Amino acid sequence: MTDHKDESFELDKHAVSRRSLLKTGAVAGAAVVAAGVSPKASKVFAAPTVLQGSPVELDYVTWFWTEDGRNKAWRDVIAKFHSEQSDIHINEAGWNFPEFSNNIVTQLQAGKLDGDIIQTTPDLVLRLLKAGALTPLGSVLTANNITTLNPAHDYITVDGQPMGLDVVTVPFGLFYNQAIFDANNITTLPANVDDWLALSTQLTNRPNMFGMTGAHLVAEPASFWFQLQEWACPYGGTWATGKTPNLTTEPIINAVTLFKKFYDASFPQGANDATQNSLWAGGQIAQQLIVSPVANVIKANNATLYESLRSMPLPWADHSTVYRIHPITVNSTSDKQEASIAFITWLYKPENYRMLVTECLDLLTAYDVGGMEDYYASIKWADGFKEVKGITPPEMVGDFVYNNDEFGQIVINHVTDVLVGSASPEDAMAAAQKEAEELSTRLEE
Repeated sequence: MTDHKDESFELDKHAVSRRSLLKTGAVAGAAVVAAGVSPKASKVFAAPTVLQGSPVELDYVTWFWTEDGRNKAWRDVIAKFHSEQSDIHINEAGWNFPEFSNNIVTQLQAGKLDGDIIQTTPDLVLRLLKAGALTPLGSVLTANNITTLNPAHDYITVDGQPMGLDVVTVPFGLFYNQAIFDANNITTLPANVDDWLALSTQLTNRPNMFGMTGAHLVAEPASFWFQLQEWACPYGGTWATGKTPNLTTEPIINAVTLFKKFYDASFPQGANDATQNSLWAGGQIAQQLIVSPVANVIKANNATLYESLRSMPLPWADHSTVYRIHPITVNSTSDKQEASIAFITWLYKPENYRMLVTECLDLLTAYDVGGMEDYYASIKWADGFKEVKGITPPEMVGDFVYNNDEFGQIVINHVTDVLVGSASPEDAMAAAQKEAEELSTRLEE
């Protein structure tokens, strides 16, 4: 195993730190490359045997085409792919992120999954895997001599074969606007949640300035639940273990209580996602606990804010945070699987994968790609992401990952009761626990 010190952030299953991230575990990757592959996979790119003189048209189904910054990066990479060969052509397909997973699941339930290459989320990939809709991708690693595949892939590895390969890992971090901190003479970053709450309160001057923000509307359940999960991290909590909800445990009660304190003291209450984004862009929000890809969206839309964008070390002892790998997959019902694998093989070639990571402004790589020193040195906002302990969604929500939306809806409905003052955290979570236990009896076997 090669140790790329000071060359790459690396996602570790148990800890993501500037030190440990610079070392990748080879065990999972070695198991994958030991699996049998076709002789054709010895090349980084080889035209599939199905090609008969005209390009094979592949539909890549993803929400990336609608995501500012990331869409340009993907189009640049695919333009490079098209310029280097004429056997395969990639077509854009898909939907916006809020509706993406539901549309894929609906197709799956209807028995017809569209698209040749399908982008997935950490929970969606499990639904597709369980349905037998994914094609093994071990040959991609063999073709590129990759032996350091991140062990975060273990949960989607079957018989030594990864059934998807990560194209973006999104860790949560605490962003802040340096210009606001400077204007308020803030020179010391918070070391614990009490200091963090005090700072957020200090920086709040309603209705024009808010110390923190976070999704909190039941009308926007996807973002509310997505962000709320992170608030268990300061207390070492998880929302479920296996099929057992943990909603009445002390860490979760503490998480909901903390969220309520920040909501009362520093949130733009009642603001939807679009309004919060507008306030953030306008320099009226000081901090945001959100995933790292937000940086690329900001860069694409607001150069002034991007120049002031920073991240701080997470203000709790172990710096634990939710991270989410997003595997690219091949539809096993497609008649173009060979061509689809050929594209992903090309994509995972180091120079192409490096181009994708750097143009997307991502931090964590799926394998030790190397050659990233100058890139990391150029990112002013990355510091807070360097010392973190990673927690995957399956670890955070247990078996409810298969019914993530339904589980999340239960939680946010009752957290809303806390926010509006109609229930205490203890009473609200007791009610949520009962509903979640009923849901657990219906979880897919």
